[in-house]
Amino acid sequence: MMTRRVLLFAPMVVILILIQSYFWVPTYEQQTRGNPGRLNDYIRASIGDATVLNPILSADHSSSEIQAKVFEGLIDRDEELRYRGRLATGWQIHEEAYFYINLFARIQGLNTTEPQAIVDLILDAQKVDKKNDPELLASLDNIKNISVLPPRNFSVIREIKLEKQTEEKKSIRFEVAAPARIKLVLKRVDQDLFNSLAKVLGEDYFSSFPSERYVSTDAVTDRAILASHAREIVPAIEHNPIIMFYLRPGVKFHDGHVFDAHDVQFTYQAIVNPDNLSPRIADYEPIKSVAVIDPLTVRVTYRRLYSPAMSNWAMGILPEHLLNSKALENEALELGEDPNKFNMRQSSFNRHPIGCGPFVFRKWKSDQYILLDRFDDYWEGPSNYKRFIYRIIPDLLTQEMEFYAGTIDIYGEAPGGVPPHQAKRLEKDPRYQSFSGTTFGYYYIGYNMRRKPFDDPKVRRALGMAIDVNKIIKYVLYNQGERITGPFVKQTEFYNQAIEPLPHDPPGALKLLE
Repeated sequence: MMTRRVLLFAPMVVILILIQSYFWVPTYEQQTRGNPGRLNDYIRASIGDATVLNPILSADHSSSEIQAKVFEGLIDRDEELRYRGRLATGWQIHEEAYFYINLFARIQGLNTTEPQAIVDLILDAQKVDKKNDPELLASLDNIKNISVLPPRNFSVIREIKLEKQTEEKKSIRFEVAAPARIKLVLKRVDQDLFNSLAKVLGEDYFSSFPSERYVSTDAVTDRAILASHAREIVPAIEHNPIIMFYLRPGVKFHDGHVFDAHDVQFTYQAIVNPDNLSPRIADYEPIKSVAVIDPLTVRVTYRRLYSPAMSNWAMGILPEHLLNSKALENEALELGEDPNKFNMRQSSFNRHPIGCGPFVFRKWKSDQYILLDRFDDYWEGPSNYKRFIYRIIPDLLTQEMEFYAGTIDIYGEAPGGVPPHQAKRLEKDPRYQSFSGTTFGYYYIGYNMRRKPFDDPKVRRALGMAIDVNKIIKYVLYNQGERITGPFVKQTEFYNQAIEPLPHDPPGALKLLE
């Protein structure tokens, strides 16, 4: 009997406590009355705490949100998702492409394999009217300069697995006697360049290049292994996209040190340093080199075509003077640690970061809050609010209640934001401002195309035509979304505007399945 009474009255007691607690929490108006400083604070909540406040080491959203306030990238995207300069005032993108002379290929109309003869052939092709082949015309017109690089001999050491039965790798030295090479400087990146040049030099000119003829070693007897590595060491063709970043002068880190190109170079080097175990290393592996041209100019060269090349430079730039080998060695000695074993992951910088973003780090109380102050010397001018307070509130319902009470200033856990049904309700409430924007998130149905019936394109198309996507957007997402035909946002350069979405056509879907 007692148990029944407890089960009956306990929920009622909890409800009464929650109702009266509403009156305990001061409203926003009550907070600001007699406390005008509250108007200068911006408070937001997160369900989870940050892990590490170093942009090259973190991989969670909470850390990234704080880093976006403390650090600054070379670029970011505006509200229309277009690139805009931050630490970089501008940039230029072009390409340097290379191909080796194929001494064993026959070129129609050419009786020699001399490099200069091939250069002249390409130059002559530029002068010929190619209106009937717009792709070839575009590629040839895009060539700014052509030059010949002489043959060269060099050595390469690689770690390779010689036996399939073992995971053990051995260091193998390859001797290379590479033939002459043609260098082409392009006005812009051209992924179709070599397909176009094959129309001039011959369809198999590049595909038949025998890389293995120019690479030798006594340690590898398996011809397949040798050929595989030879194609990487002496590739028939090579795309080298280049981004020239022009940096903003006069930018300072929070400690007053002036930002320059060496900080950009150091950030890249720190990412690819295996000792740092950066989760971002795969994003920067395609980079061949980052060179400092002068204090305000950086040249980034890629070893191959890489579509996310620009977007990766939105990541915060580290202060080289605080994290270079000398600085880490001094920190290790101060802590009584072995400098040879001490790396960036162990640095106190990760909990007391210094960047050149709009806010200065002040305090981090784990699982409670992170406090940032406005950086008055920020290059774009000081922020409108003086303090940014990042509170850790794991429960979303509690976040919602605190938002209504005014103890946090924004509701909607990024990146998803407010649930669609609440967004529709709250935007009608005059007490709140509603902000809506496009995110990179998307919903989709994926089919295992290795299994029947999903291996049939007609079946997949029929299933797509049977679903009324527009009604899902209207009634499930409350119009807080838009229809797309791929994994990219419409405003980005990756989105293919030529692809039309499937129509909602159930009868047509049934016909496809007949």
